[in-house]
Amino acid sequence: MVHETVAWLQRIKNVEAEYSAANLAAIHFLKTIIQDPTILKKLVTSRDVKTMALQLEGTYVVRLFAEFETGLRLFWPTARTKEPPNRVAHMLDGIAATRRIPSKILEHAHRVREYRNALIHEREEPVDPIPIGESRGHLCRFFSYLPPRW
Repeated sequence: MVHETVAWLQRIKNVEAEYSAANLAAIHFLKTIIQDPTILKKLVTSRDVKTMALQLEGTYVVRLFAEFETGLRLFWPTARTKEPPNRVAHMLDGIAATRRIPSKILEHAHRVREYRNALIHEREEPVDPIPIGESRGHLCRFFSYLPPRW
């Protein structure tokens, strides 16, 4: 199967667009339940809805990175002969070395990876959040160094 970098870039951007739609829906729903709390029908509380809205961006950063990681794993066989490493950090480093991706771009991709890890694994050390638009930009810049077709 032939993959195209532009298609993977679009897949990553689509996750950000889905976040924007979900965020608009969450804002609208929050306003609606303020006007009529009975629509919740005891399925969830208004606190649940507020928590969802506050954590929505992080949830979509996790999805964004998952899409990015899937693309990297599919690209790996064209960059390396061995099986892809289990650790995403090693895969990022390996692809960056093969494709001569500038260290600053690699560093930003690692920052997004570390933020994603902080979102899904309990961590004692705090990690600065990275907004979804900035995360998307870093991951797309990294991906843009892959060949057009692979």
